[in-house]
Amino acid sequence: MQDSRQAPAIRWYHERAEHVADDYESLSFPDVHNWLIDRLPPGGDSTVLDVGAGSGRDAAWLAERGHEVVAVEPAAALRREAARRHPHPRIRWLDDQLPGLEDVHRLGLCFDAILLSAVWMHVPQGQRARAFRKLITLLKPGGLLALTLRLGPEDPERGLRPVSVAELRQLAADHGACVDHVGESADALGRPEVYWAEVAIRLPSNRSAV
Repeated sequence: MQDSRQAPAIRWYHERAEHVADDYESLSFPDVHNWLIDRLPPGGDSTVLDVGAGSGRDAAWLAERGHEVVAVEPAAALRREAARRHPHPRIRWLDDQLPGLEDVHRLGLCFDAILLSAVWMHVPQGQRARAFRKLITLLKPGGLLALTLRLGPEDPERGLRPVSVAELRQLAADHGACVDHVGESADALGRPEVYWAEVAIRLPSNRSAV
């Protein structure tokens, strides 16, 4: 069931699916996530969860390098557009969303890496502790949670809310995880009012998620 507080943002992407997909596809995975490439597990037997997978650009890049990808996208038209553009056998598409990710949890899988690219700012403040807990419990020991945070003006129509690295540091500490990378980058689409923080959080290899 969709959370009513997130529905306006989901609707925004649903109604603009082709335009949004064109924008995302104008950039490559290395254009946006070059900082992440060397932190990813090797392909072949790794599973990756892409939450808010958008146009499927990142899921496809991961699948082409041997990862098994579960791609979650709650905007129906955008999910269909992504599946049309990237019909890769290693991508499994799901209609699900934070904070609960109930359908992902029903799969019974644990992941080597979880990617949230331009997603965290859509999660309401009061739901972030639960959302983070749900994400961490889906990671294997030693697994990686990678997030990009949009730092710029709020946009209520799109459900864009303030985010911070400090909040993620505290959530990671609360769950016994460590932040092993923080960086900043300019907006790859050239918007001067927008910039991005990159955060890599890793679960210790000698313990399970809590």
